[in-house]
Amino acid sequence: MSEIIIDFDETGEVNLEGKGFQGKSCDEAMAHFEKCLGVVSNRKNKPEYYQGVRTNAGQRA
Repeated sequence: MSEIIIDFDETGEVNLEGKGFQGKSCDEAMAHFEKCLGVVSNRKNKPEYYQGVRTNAGQRA
């Protein structure tokens, strides 16, 4: 199950955390919240973000 955790600290800073997402699906899920909340000052992708992401590195033509 995927979920988005929204945490408001005492200074008013908002932190969003996605759980259960892989790859761009996290970006898509977070986009609505980020748009509503305003400027994104820092983004950290978890290892799960890179799961299921394939690259062409190491392939030969």
